[in-house]
Amino acid sequence: MKKTLYIITGLLVSITVCYAITLAQQADATLEITSAVTEARVGDEFDVNLTLKNPGLQNVVSVRSWLDYNADVLEAVSIDTDESPFTLSAPGETEISTDQGLVKLGRSNISGGFAQAQAKVATVRFKVKTPYAIATPIEAYDYQVSELGHTSVNIVDQAFPVNILSGEPEALIINLNPGAQPYGGQEAVTELPPAEVIVTGYGFANLQRPQNLQVNTGPGYVDLKWDLSSEPELVGYNLYYGKTSGMYTRRRTIGRVSQYRLDGLNNGEVYYFAITAYDSQSRESDYSDEAAVIINEPLSSTSPFDEILASLLARIPLQPQNGPLVGWLAFSALGLGGTLAFRKNKSKSNPA
Repeated sequence: MKKTLYIITGLLVSITVCYAITLAQQADATLEITSAVTEARVGDEFDVNLTLKNPGLQNVVSVRSWLDYNADVLEAVSIDTDESPFTLSAPGETEISTDQGLVKLGRSNISGGFAQAQAKVATVRFKVKTPYAIATPIEAYDYQVSELGHTSVNIVDQAFPVNILSGEPEALIINLNPGAQPYGGQEAVTELPPAEVIVTGYGFANLQRPQNLQVNTGPGYVDLKWDLSSEPELVGYNLYYGKTSGMYTRRRTIGRVSQYRLDGLNNGEVYYFAITAYDSQSRESDYSDEAAVIINEPLSSTSPFDEILASLLARIPLQPQNGPLVGWLAFSALGLGGTLAFRKNKSKSNPA
């Protein structure tokens, strides 16, 4: 009996490993977001090309490639799919949503699939609306490893759709109105090498570390707020964020404000945030406390709505050794699979 069980278990492991290897070999496609221009001025129009690279010559049946852009500074003018082999549009997925800042692209090949090395999916034309200087990203929206996100390249394997994208497409950065007055003090999103952040209490500028960082969330975005310092040396803030606690892979520079909305984030994923203050010589303060949130899960925010807290927050005894823990939320019944702990002396919320 035991021998039979060992054989069955071995077969299941072998099948699982082979299937995983097959999927890993399949995930070699990429989507490239490119443009012939890197700079544009108010009133200019420019084209952004979305190109499929399919080095494995797999039989691609559909491409979903929503683009996220800042509708305050850019206008999406048109979508051209005339040169695309993906000729069939999914319902409501070859359109521009100005209020959401999204270009919705969902296309299928009706001739049995596309198995060439490269294809143009679409060309999207944008127009510059703002007269101010800003480096603005145009990026893939809601990338997920599975085919369930809004950015995927799909084949059919044993009657099931499989996303063969090798990873999240790289964002395109367009510099608008270089040399003009900055747009709210915001600069480009800066990619950072992964490195552990150590909060020491002392920065490189004669500025206090930012206090009371809080984060709320909605579909694909977070709203952050903090206490605005009255220090005369303060010029603005740097927002750091990433998907690992204490390891921030992106930085966004913003002006002397006390709140900011960051969009283009993946629903259902945990993001971690911290901010620093900077002076006129770009010297930074120490990091604020970290805040974390599950995107589009409002109950994971650092300050959920009071009425939600009133019905779901349970009081438990204080724990002075770790700081006064004032309550907890259990999410398993809501399908969120975790807990959040709130402490009076921290602006940090860590999903367990």
